[in-house]
Amino acid sequence: MIRRIPVFSLRRSIPLLILGFAILLMLGSHLLLKPFVTQLFYQAAESNLIHTLNRLQGSFEYLLARGDLEGIRREVTSTGSHAEVKHLLVMDSSLHILASENPNYTGQHLDQVPLHFDRRLPFKVMEVQQPEMQLRAGNEHSLYGLVPLQLLSSDGAGAQEVEVGIILLELDLDQSAQQGWYRLEAVFIWVSFAIGALAVLLWIWSEWFIGRRLALITDAVDKIRQGELETQVALKGRDELGVIAAALNHMLESLRSSRDELMRTHAQMDSILRHIPSMVYIKNLQGVYTLGNKRFYSYFGEDSQGKQVFDLLDEPYASEIQRYDEEVIRSRKPLQFECSFPVDGKMNSWFMVKFPLFDDLGQPEAICSVATNVTEQEQNEYMLGVSRRIFEHAAEGVMITDDANRVIDVNASFERISGYSRESVLGQDPALLKSDLHDSYFYQAMWNQVKSEGSWKGELWNKRPDGTAYPVRLSISSIRDRRDVPTGYFGIFQDVSEEYQARTKLRKLAYRDSLTGLFNRLAFKEKVHEYLARARRYNETFALLFVDLDLFKEVNDSFGHDAGDALLKQVADRILGQVRDSDIVSRLGGDEFTLLISPVENDIALASIAENLIDTLSRPFQLDDVEVSIGCSVGVVSYPRDGENLDQLMRHADAAMYHAKALGRGCYAFFDVDLDQRNHRLMQIKHGLRHALSRNEMSLVYQPEIHLETREIFGYEVLMRWHSEELGPISPSEFIPVAEESDIIADLTSWMMLQACRDLLPLLNDKMQIGVNISPRQFGGDRWLTLIRQCIDQEGLRPSQLCVEITEGALIRDMEQAVVQLSELRKLGIRVAIDDFGTGYSSLSYLKRLPIDFLKIDRTFVADIETDQDDQAIICAIINMAQSLGIGLIAEGVETQEQLKFLKSQGCDIAQGYFFARPMSVDQIKC
Repeated sequence: MIRRIPVFSLRRSIPLLILGFAILLMLGSHLLLKPFVTQLFYQAAESNLIHTLNRLQGSFEYLLARGDLEGIRREVTSTGSHAEVKHLLVMDSSLHILASENPNYTGQHLDQVPLHFDRRLPFKVMEVQQPEMQLRAGNEHSLYGLVPLQLLSSDGAGAQEVEVGIILLELDLDQSAQQGWYRLEAVFIWVSFAIGALAVLLWIWSEWFIGRRLALITDAVDKIRQGELETQVALKGRDELGVIAAALNHMLESLRSSRDELMRTHAQMDSILRHIPSMVYIKNLQGVYTLGNKRFYSYFGEDSQGKQVFDLLDEPYASEIQRYDEEVIRSRKPLQFECSFPVDGKMNSWFMVKFPLFDDLGQPEAICSVATNVTEQEQNEYMLGVSRRIFEHAAEGVMITDDANRVIDVNASFERISGYSRESVLGQDPALLKSDLHDSYFYQAMWNQVKSEGSWKGELWNKRPDGTAYPVRLSISSIRDRRDVPTGYFGIFQDVSEEYQARTKLRKLAYRDSLTGLFNRLAFKEKVHEYLARARRYNETFALLFVDLDLFKEVNDSFGHDAGDALLKQVADRILGQVRDSDIVSRLGGDEFTLLISPVENDIALASIAENLIDTLSRPFQLDDVEVSIGCSVGVVSYPRDGENLDQLMRHADAAMYHAKALGRGCYAFFDVDLDQRNHRLMQIKHGLRHALSRNEMSLVYQPEIHLETREIFGYEVLMRWHSEELGPISPSEFIPVAEESDIIADLTSWMMLQACRDLLPLLNDKMQIGVNISPRQFGGDRWLTLIRQCIDQEGLRPSQLCVEITEGALIRDMEQAVVQLSELRKLGIRVAIDDFGTGYSSLSYLKRLPIDFLKIDRTFVADIETDQDDQAIICAIINMAQSLGIGLIAEGVETQEQLKFLKSQGCDIAQGYFFARPMSVDQIKC
């Protein structure tokens, strides 16, 4: 029989244990400490005895040396007055008492005093002259201490002798112990009181901090036992009870969560079973339906529960289902299969899953079946197969993407039309088909419409892998799921190249002048609008030249309309011969023509074009057997200076043209209020240049090029100066363009090269070079090469001493011709530098093809490198590119120490500029 362990309340047991422990602590400490304290008393008495004897020994010997026996008696009386001193004796060598705490003992022999100690000790002390102690127990508790005392005595001859006396001190240990125990008992009383008070406080504290909190926990446990899971233990703290309460609350939270999760899962499973589109039902081992979901009852009725399969299905369907049930029970494993049986008079296809349900002993007790009607799915799969065959054999290209716009499938026609294989585009962005014929705004607008409206239709240009563009008619639509959320896109397109070509022919008929083949007025307006849009977007300029024929009416009236038409054809041909392929020439009607020029270099270039038009149209025309002469007047305007739209530009160009007619036939005019002054200035410069050489108005100056590493002169760049007798000093930036446009530049260049050779050759060493600029207008011809050979043959110029400087623009106008001419210079041993590098449009591929020795960094980049990070980046890029190609570098326009320091730090080889020297005359060089 198991005895029940009595239950004690912790709320009462803890305080009682504290109180009992306090009582035992007081009693135990009193009993255990007494022997220890007694020993301490004895040790303290010995220490006190030794201390007192040492003090008395020193004091008495001092007083004896002075012969002060009265002082010794006072000291003995003072010391002997202490309660614990029983006897204090001062004895001579014969043990007669010289002084005592008891005056009656003075003069007596030690043997006459009632002391209970070993009488041999005094003799031992006098013999060894060392202190001795003896504890006397029994009837009395005394501690004896003896120390030697040196005494001085006089012999009969008056000499002093040293004798050894004794100081004897007896302490009453009972008296010392009694006083100590009195103090100890007082301490024990206070300690006991403190322990009792502490026990009471601990009782109160345990009741408040333990008992009360335990009650909260036990109350909560009772509620939990009764099933109240919403209970919360309202107890906080970091102690064990707080941890228990927190753990209990956490356990309750877990129980509540588990209960809620169980209820939620039950509700979910119930909802799933009620709403799942599949039949779910359970049969026992006897084949009786015991449970089914809503779908099952919708097919077979609520009364199907308790029936068997033979009650619900006809043969042979029921037997087939029965065999599957038996297989599940036999194998004890799930079984999946497809079958068909009629429901509501219609044959349906089903996908079924059957699996056994086991009891607690692991034995099958029922079969659960899940049957899904796949009749519609089979039909969808059939239609999907049809759609796939259409997708694969469609004549149009089809592309399908996912919601991230990555290609997931294309058909064979896509591969045929686009040139891309299916494998190369899968996972790619459809943007790989984009051509460069549409800007980003076009594609952005297209996709915005797809995303907002769901589809886009239109025509655009795509690009094949070889880079060729082709027009397509494209339809893009979004693919959406049942929630109307986009899941991808598909595009269908067809190649409309033939259709586009046909439209192009029709457009050409609509936009071309039927007589001359030039653009007509309609095409001209569209072109102007295109130029305006591009100029506004990219901050460009373009020019419009309005050409009106002079004397055309007279020819037309004199020789007939056929002759006039023939003349207009020849005029169109001559105009086309004066412009670039990129320029637009139109016939507006009658004898009016327009030219659209882009880009525009400057007004001088436009004036040159106008002059060439005037010159070519002023030459005679042959009309059958008749030679006729006409002319033209040209009005020039530019965007945006002279107009912001088509109407303004045309109106101002017409006004400028009439102003030109007012100046006389064969003239041109800019639409500008300062037109007269500028044209007059240009005519003066042009006229003055024709006579500048004959008047000795031209001179040369030379700017040294410095090697940055050695600070030695690397060479000199030849610069031309003009001081006109009529106009005064004229800047090269003003007269050089005029000289280039009027072919005077060839004569100036010939004079410059010959004169530079005569000036500098006597002053140059083998390592120095002469830098000579060749005009872009000259570069296309052969005259300047002949001039260089003349300088080598006649002036004694070594090819290695000459460096030909050519601008980027001159090189890229005709790259093939540039390669031929520069290669000819390389064969001669002449160096070549690209002047003002960075201001043109040279590409790396061009530089690799050209035999270049130096790149001259334009001064516009050097000027602001101290503050402009963009210029710094450009210069660094130029230097890195040149170094990678093995091309030397010359920086122009160096004016400060900081510019020089930066260029040198980046690896620039050579520099020129005002920091080193201004352009100098040959006389200054000689000095």
